[in-house]
Amino acid sequence: MKRKWALYPYRLAHHPLCDRFTNHVYHIKGHKVCKGCVNLYIGFIVGIILAPISIFVLNINFWIAFITTNILYIFTPLSVLINPPRILKDFCRFLLGIAMVSMFVTIILTVVELVSGFNIWAFTIMMITILIYMVSKMYFTRLRSKRNEKICRECDQFYLPRCDGMMQKGVIEKLTIEP
Repeated sequence: MKRKWALYPYRLAHHPLCDRFTNHVYHIKGHKVCKGCVNLYIGFIVGIILAPISIFVLNINFWIAFITTNILYIFTPLSVLINPPRILKDFCRFLLGIAMVSMFVTIILTVVELVSGFNIWAFTIMMITILIYMVSKMYFTRLRSKRNEKICRECDQFYLPRCDGMMQKGVIEKLTIEP
């Protein structure tokens, strides 16, 4: 059976829309959207605006970009490990969006440095930046998923194929199943 997932309004939230996850979503014009994703995307936008300013106006080099990336990024593991109030998690997710753009800028600046002449420090910074991104994405995504799953495991509908939170009122009628 094939389902038409695009018809599910929870796709903007990717969380169950039950009472257990109300603090994980914003309500925008009748739609529920993930707080973490909204804050991350706003951080991306701010980072994209700041990137050309930092490169062309401030003339930063790969060292400054690398240090800035790590200062902005350090709040993400802290927010996952210490589990602060939701407002701080949202701010950390915003900073993560800026840090991800800054990470991309760091890699670009190190590549530019390497093209102009091999620099072992630029190469090292590039490898460290890529490693930090890959390891942290795998680890912290898994840790956040386990926390969300723990909330779901405490629900009596956990072992159903689709809980009521994922099948929000009105969605069942929109579900189309094709043979």
